[in-house]
Amino acid sequence: MPRLQKRHLPQRVVIEHLEGEGNAGTKYSDPVPDVPAYVEQKSKLVIDRRSTSPTAGQEVTADTFVVLLMANDVLPGSYVTVWAGTSRERRAQVITSSLFEYRRTPSHVEAYTD
Repeated sequence: MPRLQKRHLPQRVVIEHLEGEGNAGTKYSDPVPDVPAYVEQKSKLVIDRRSTSPTAGQEVTADTFVVLLMANDVLPGSYVTVWAGTSRERRAQVITSSLFEYRRTPSHVEAYTD
């Protein structure tokens, strides 16, 4: 099954995976630096899949599109920092993400952030 390779993804991001939500609050993993990604700053209407968001289930505008390797799957509510170390650095929460696993084309994860 074809998969994207690290060499196909020119940018690097930092991911803080959502580990759980409960009475004690929301828990995130330690930041995972230098994750291969393809990043585009573009707006798109998406459904908010974050369970604790005041706009959960509604259409919202996402500002950033991120493609990741399948091993770096992120859940809605996780944080992604794009353009780290530059004047455009931005830490944003994942609004929605989708896993695309195919037989003949590269499998990948797509995430949209606010």
